[in-house]
Amino acid sequence: MTTLSLYAPGHYDIADSYGLIACQLVRHLTALGVTVNALGLGNTVMDNQPDDVRAVTSRPIIPALGGIVLGYPTSYDMHSSLLQYGPRVALTMFESTKLPKGWVEPLNNMDAVIVPSTFCRDVFVDCGVTAPIHVVPLGIGESYRPRERTAGRPLTFLAFLDRGERKGGVIALHAFLRAFGEDMRYKLILKGRTPKVPFALTNPNVEVVLQDMSEAELYELYCRCDVLLNPHKGEGFGLIPREFAASGGFAMTTAWSGTADELEQWGYGLPYRLETAHWRGNKVLQGQDLGEWAAPDPEEIAHHLRMVAATWDYTKQLLPQKAAAALRLYNWRTFAERVLTIWREAAIDNRNRTPAIAA
Repeated sequence: MTTLSLYAPGHYDIADSYGLIACQLVRHLTALGVTVNALGLGNTVMDNQPDDVRAVTSRPIIPALGGIVLGYPTSYDMHSSLLQYGPRVALTMFESTKLPKGWVEPLNNMDAVIVPSTFCRDVFVDCGVTAPIHVVPLGIGESYRPRERTAGRPLTFLAFLDRGERKGGVIALHAFLRAFGEDMRYKLILKGRTPKVPFALTNPNVEVVLQDMSEAELYELYCRCDVLLNPHKGEGFGLIPREFAASGGFAMTTAWSGTADELEQWGYGLPYRLETAHWRGNKVLQGQDLGEWAAPDPEEIAHHLRMVAATWDYTKQLLPQKAAAALRLYNWRTFAERVLTIWREAAIDNRNRTPAIAA
């Protein structure tokens, strides 16, 4: 039986991007017959984990060399020295066109690198990563299945706030208000994680939801909404718009970076221009030269919102086909199978390798 150590950059928290990926790998690698060591720099056991995941994350580990390490490469040397003496596969991503300082060397010390989009692969290669890079799209949770939306209510849009500006929540708010003002035939729901937002909203057709959600709770939120408005500045993959499409909604997202892959099949591309990626508010990344990212224009997006609203009777007929495409293209079991195959191939190549990092 294969024993594989999985190293997370923080908590095994399904409300966090890398935490969700780690939990899905725990679940599906175990189903594939792998003994998984759940390791990380945060808590491995969390209250929001499904029972089958918690059964793995809470058990004692079996020492094993190498493994799969998630997250920013600058954290890799913070893990156990056991990682450095066996087959090592990195699973990571980035959202603008230049990698941060300190990323390239640890990635080149890997036997393989897994990224979730062609955008990430191209950026990594352009920035000097020479380790083998594999594009493996992430999956969509089992809860996200097509559901017909309730009739007789306002056409409802959903946007996500972020601790910074990258996910485009503020741009979405501005675009919605320019398109519809306080017209009660249209509603916007803003979803965030933090306990407060840096502005007050009194608009009668805007609702703010601030809480972490389980997969089932997030699905119910999706099903309250007809359209996802996701004018992000950069995504390594873009799980949220793909989940929303799978639930039967209309996913409008920036046609750049991680959301560009297969976009015409499952979503609707929003226009953008490129600007300097400043990463304001990120204590680690701000101030570095990180290339460019997207700059969607609220007025231009407002035009697309009005167009979608005017043609909604036609647009909603496209949604079953787009949901089917999202479910066909993105599957967590397939993701885990491909990750396992890459790790096993790396293990064969690693047998005679001298560790590049001392314990």
